Amino acid sequence: MALFQPIDLGGGAIKLKHRVVLAPLTRQRADEPQMAPGTKAVEYYGQRASPGGLLISEATNISTESCGYHHAPGIWTEEQIAGWCKVTEAVHNKSGFIFCQLWHIGRVSHPSWVEHPLLKSRGGPMPSVSASEQAVPGKTLNSFPQGPAVPNAAPRALRTDEIPRLVSDYCHAARCAMRAGFDGVEIHSAHGYLLDQFLRDGTNNRTDQYGGSPENRCRLLLEVVEAVSKIVGPGRVAVRLSPTQPGSASFFGAKDTNELDAEGRHKTYALAVRSLNAYPLAYLLFTEPRWAGGKYDNDVEKDPGFNMPITNSNMYRPLYKGILMAAGGFLPASADEAVRQNSVDLVAFGRWFISNPDLPERIRLGKSLNRYVRDTFYSYEVEGYTDYPDLQGTVGVAGKYPLVDLEKLKGSAPAQAKL
Repeated sequence: MALFQPIDLGGGAIKLKHRVVLAPLTRQRADEPQMAPGTKAVEYYGQRASPGGLLISEATNISTESCGYHHAPGIWTEEQIAGWCKVTEAVHNKSGFIFCQLWHIGRVSHPSWVEHPLLKSRGGPMPSVSASEQAVPGKTLNSFPQGPAVPNAAPRALRTDEIPRLVSDYCHAARCAMRAGFDGVEIHSAHGYLLDQFLRDGTNNRTDQYGGSPENRCRLLLEVVEAVSKIVGPGRVAVRLSPTQPGSASFFGAKDTNELDAEGRHKTYALAVRSLNAYPLAYLLFTEPRWAGGKYDNDVEKDPGFNMPITNSNMYRPLYKGILMAAGGFLPASADEAVRQNSVDLVAFGRWFISNPDLPERIRLGKSLNRYVRDTFYSYEVEGYTDYPDLQGTVGVAGKYPLVDLEKLKGSAPAQAKL
């Protein structure tokens, strides 16, 4: 199987034994009020580590200003570093690798988070900020303290003279991640969060050097990548992007005119991809827009995403000269096919890795997969986090979750492969 061919990540720092990656997710199990990973996280990541395999952490706040999700972890305090040290140790004890995804949610936060005990005690910049003063449409459940949905609030537009401080926040988080034992960091520039808010002309109406043209809207991302790369070194930085096309759904209402170039690629994202060739990234991760917002997560046999073609990876592959990873709507068979056809170099699984802590081994052996339960994706509890069983019954609760018949989904489980 192509998924089990070894590969060197970009920059020459890391050599993987297989290409099945844990996608960066939102898991919301950090201890409060420290926003630090605890024993549950140590067990969760340790369960999913494999020799020569890559895990990407859940989205991790870089600063007080970046917060806005309950029980989401951070990577800017000593307590958070100490918590993550135990996680990375568990992964390394199984000869695996782990990157930390650096996250600033921007306008997706709510100004009520100034009342969070950790944020109040630390001081510093507070939520919510963005490229421009445009609120996310509708209501949010992510106000503080947690309660019923409230209207989203207009963020404060970051001043031009604040941008160096924001870049410094990313650098501080990257330093903390490396101190915590991470093998690298992934810069989250997708899904309608802060850096994506700067990229998209529907959320960025600035008139300074960070707004207007595609070059200006890419400027902040590239400044962050350059600064963080200098700190952690070649092959230790990655980036996630989620390009859109006319008619594409947008994350958190982060709309865009989706202006295309002569080849049909989004002008701004195409520029970002080309520009990232200048840096020795470990990989570039694309979101494949095949997820239906969780609508079919409790009825996977009806999920149309598994039958949709790869778009972003095929469209931008000719522009990027480094290692390319994709996430979204993959099954074992379609992931192996994508690697064989050179559409991507690695495939990141989210939902299937949540419910199958030994996902690489299950794929290698052609075994059935545990069915995932969306209701417990973000429950803050052990259920739906560390109770999914492996094949041997050594972790989780054996027999608790029914198996999925992959024959009823697109493609079939691939035959057993040799490591």
